[in-house]
Amino acid sequence: MAVKTAIPWGLLLLMPAIALAGGTGFALAKGRRGGLVGTKIRRMPLIGANGVLILMPSALFLASKAGAASFDGVFYAIQVIELAAGAVNITLLSLNMRNGLMMKGRLRAVGKSR
Repeated sequence: MAVKTAIPWGLLLLMPAIALAGGTGFALAKGRRGGLVGTKIRRMPLIGANGVLILMPSALFLASKAGAASFDGVFYAIQVIELAAGAVNITLLSLNMRNGLMMKGRLRAVGKSR
């Protein structure tokens, strides 16, 4: 219960951090829209929408239900949706990190020869 009620407070730090990371990414792209940069840019609206439309409302709803000790079927259904949306965002963010490392030369593309 304590975790569910603490998560909304973490959002106060997490959301600006993600926005800052996205903003610096756009600045570093310097107008480029092709290749790995374009792929990363196309993922960002999905990541943001998932966070704002599913993850944030779910976290607030679950915190409210946990605070009221109301662990009913709706609580668990929203929890499953939140976990699935979180897994999607972690996957998309991981792919963006991988592409960023490839762009910096810190990671080589698998299957590509020198």
